[in-house]
Amino acid sequence: MKKTVNDKVRSAPSLAAAAETRELRRQYTSIERRFLGALMAAPTVIILVLIILVPLGYSLALSLYSWRLTQINQPKTFVLFQNYLEILADPIFWTAIRNTFAFVIGTVSVELVLGFLVALLVTEIVRGRRLANSIILLPMIITPVVVALMWRYMYDPQFGIINYALKSLGMAKPVGFLSRDNLALPSIMLVDIWEMTPFVILVLHSGMLTVPEEMMEAARVDGAAYWQVVRHLVIPYLSPLILLILLLRTMDTYRVFDVVFVLTKGGPGLATEVIGMYTYRSSFIFFRMGFGMALAIVTLMIVLAISLAYLRFLRTREA
Repeated sequence: MKKTVNDKVRSAPSLAAAAETRELRRQYTSIERRFLGALMAAPTVIILVLIILVPLGYSLALSLYSWRLTQINQPKTFVLFQNYLEILADPIFWTAIRNTFAFVIGTVSVELVLGFLVALLVTEIVRGRRLANSIILLPMIITPVVVALMWRYMYDPQFGIINYALKSLGMAKPVGFLSRDNLALPSIMLVDIWEMTPFVILVLHSGMLTVPEEMMEAARVDGAAYWQVVRHLVIPYLSPLILLILLLRTMDTYRVFDVVFVLTKGGPGLATEVIGMYTYRSSFIFFRMGFGMALAIVTLMIVLAISLAYLRFLRTREA
């Protein structure tokens, strides 16, 4: 039977109540899911806080004190920002910053250009591409300390293979790559370039394989030359990936220490004194732990500023 007008009027409140019940149930389910998600993420957040923020806060607190590692059982002297003011007035700090920036800019730029060119070459290989990738990745899988030791023997003025090759080419006097002020830092940069360029090649090669083939074919049909395709199609397509590589390699090279320690220990003089080496020397050679903690915090702030600049530029490019 058809409902009368009165039946419809009486059923209207029940329909509204049912709709309200469904809405309340939906909101409750949404809140329950968010609570469950927060509950599941809580252990990870707690662990990150314990292993990152707690040591960082402790280091920040210690940087406000003047104390030596040899006097660890004695009361620490609270000096507030005196360590930071001393850092800014220290000429060795500015030398270390200059050397570090030279190292970062030199290695990252060469690695990016060289890695891009080799990645293009590997992409053109039809047969044997896996073998080529395996050979290219060999330097990256070796421990950095072992790499530094290898190059230290290769740079040796008397027994190194590099000086032996130069002598075979007619150079009578051996070259002290690690003992000359003007060659020490470029020699260390060459070691990092040799070791980490494979990382850039691997990432860019993977990105090149994702470039749509239809776009490449359309550019070739329009008569574009190979380097025009690379410049106007491949590079813009890979620009977010290139910025990511720049971010990761800048952060990694800025904290360089092991290669410098093995090859020169910051010498000759201050020619290769990078910020990581200076922090180590201040903390564990001169035992100025408060000063060393302040140096570590300053280094962190510089790396954070560079990283935020990269990320902001990356977001601008994506927008």
